[in-house]
Amino acid sequence: MMRLQVLEYDPSYILYGGSVAFLVHVIAFKLVSPVLSTLIPGYKTLTKDEKDEWNDRNISNLNAAVSVVLSGYCLWFDNDLYDDKVWYDSSIARLACALVIGYMMADLVCMLLWCKLSSGTVFGYMFHHAATIYAYYFISAYGVLCYFGMLRLIAEASTPAVNKRWFFDTLKYPRTRIPVILNGFLMILTFFIFRMVTMPIYWYQIWLVSGTEEVIELGHIQLIMYIPCFVLDVLNIFWFYKMCKGFMKALKGLFSQSANTNESRKHV
Repeated sequence: MMRLQVLEYDPSYILYGGSVAFLVHVIAFKLVSPVLSTLIPGYKTLTKDEKDEWNDRNISNLNAAVSVVLSGYCLWFDNDLYDDKVWYDSSIARLACALVIGYMMADLVCMLLWCKLSSGTVFGYMFHHAATIYAYYFISAYGVLCYFGMLRLIAEASTPAVNKRWFFDTLKYPRTRIPVILNGFLMILTFFIFRMVTMPIYWYQIWLVSGTEEVIELGHIQLIMYIPCFVLDVLNIFWFYKMCKGFMKALKGLFSQSANTNESRKHV
C-alpha cells in the first residue's frame, strides 16, 4: 500500500530499540564476552588491550548477526519494500536501523574508554560510524528510504570473517595455515558479494529515483542517500584493496612454503 508522502517524526524506535541495543552491547563487552572467550585457547594469554579489542569485535559479530537477519528478512520477504523504495514505512527496517545506532554508540564508547587502538584505526571507525548513524537516524525516525537502508545493512554479512581474521592474527596463527587461508577467502568473498556487488546496485537504484517528486518531497533527508554512502563506499573500496593485497601475500607465502617443503624432500 502506498503511503502518504508526509514526514512524521517518531523517535520511539531509537529511544527504546537504540537504548536497549546500547546496553546489551556494553554488557556483552564488559561481562559476557570476557567469560565466554576464556573457553577459547589462547585468550587468557592476551594482553589487556588485546582482550578489550577482542571483546569489542565480539559485540561487532553480535550486531552483524542481528543486522543480517533483519535486513535479510526485509529484502527477501517484504515485497512492499521494492514497490515503494522511497516512502514505504517498514517497522522492521526502522527497528534494524535503531539497533545499529545503539550498537555503534556502544562501540564508540567501548573503543574510546577501553580499547587502545591506533589513532588512524579509531579515526576510520569514527568516520564510518558517524556516517552510518547519520543515515540510519533519519530512516528510523521518519520511516523513509527503508529499502536503501536495508540494502546497505546487509553488508554486515562480511563482518564476522573480517573479525575472524583479526582473531587469527592476535592468536599468532601463521597466515599460511589452511584455516587462515580459507577464512581469508571467505572474508574476500563475503566482502565482495555484500559490499562491492551491492555498490553498483545501490547507486543504480539511486539514479532511478533521484530528482523524482517522491525524493524531492523528502527535503534535506534525501542527502542521506548520497553523502554517507559515498563515504562508506570509499572506505569499503580501500578496505577491499587491503584485503586482496593481504590475501595474495598469504597465498604466495603458502606456495613458497610448499615449494620449499618439496625441495627439501628431494634432498632427503
